[in-house]
Amino acid sequence: MDLPSLQADKWLNWVGEDPTLKGLKGRAVMLHFFVCEKPGSANWLGMIRFHRDFTDRGLVILAVTPDSASAVKDLLERYPLPFAIGTGSAMASRWKMGTYGQVLIDYQGEEFYRTAASSGVWNGKLRRCVNGSRPAGGAAHRQLTLSLEPLRGTKRALEALRNGDLAQALGYLEAILAKEGGDGELRAEAQLLVDQTHEHLARALRQIEENLAAGEAVLAQAALEALSKDLKRHPKGRPFLELAARLKGDEGHQMELKAAEVYDRLVESFFRMGYAKNEKRFNDMVFEFSATRAAEKMRNYWLGMLWK
Repeated sequence: MDLPSLQADKWLNWVGEDPTLKGLKGRAVMLHFFVCEKPGSANWLGMIRFHRDFTDRGLVILAVTPDSASAVKDLLERYPLPFAIGTGSAMASRWKMGTYGQVLIDYQGEEFYRTAASSGVWNGKLRRCVNGSRPAGGAAHRQLTLSLEPLRGTKRALEALRNGDLAQALGYLEAILAKEGGDGELRAEAQLLVDQTHEHLARALRQIEENLAAGEAVLAQAALEALSKDLKRHPKGRPFLELAARLKGDEGHQMELKAAEVYDRLVESFFRMGYAKNEKRFNDMVFEFSATRAAEKMRNYWLGMLWK
């Protein structure tokens, strides 16, 4: 059975093309429906744990809400949600869901389970659902999934775009355009694909800059490094390489990355040993990295005990 599409006005905590079930095929997907008005009802601690425990095994969590991007940004000031969030979304009605609840989709794109509760016991179902999923990797910032029936000459380029080899895809397409004369239909399709790839890269750069401005240094850095590496020999890689070089010498950014690494270890320790055994370490981290976004997350959520 065909599932409804994924839709949101804006995706936060995300870099790349908007998520689609076609683009995420091969990965297990959890849709988490919520509203911002009562964040305590959304089981955020459980969702953070699911993200930590299952992302590397092939799970993608997409939280969706009808609330606006500004309302979700306010929520993120208090709740350190590490997964993608779709704002202004009408998905709840399309997926026949209420205000809260989850839908789990397996790696073949089939609905595996759904519940109207935001805090059900999920670990067993998640373990079964991620079986066969491909591990996290590739990622939307490098991938471009287009609904296009390729001509014979553009088939390799489309496959490279789907696989996250953007420079290779542009090389194939630019070779077609460099030939004088030739098949007009093939040239038109090649130009369309070049234009869409350029738009994708411009959007990814804007999203990286937005995430940097929001203090999401790790997400921005991961996307920036991947795109810089892929496009290092292509002219379209220049803005990514320039930004990467600038950030390498930016003490504030490097401090954000270091603080995020410490924060990540402490959150892992929280899940293993609880709050009491970590409270002093949480406070020490805030003192050492006081001006960082990671310290703000620690103050607001973990030390503020919003996880209770």
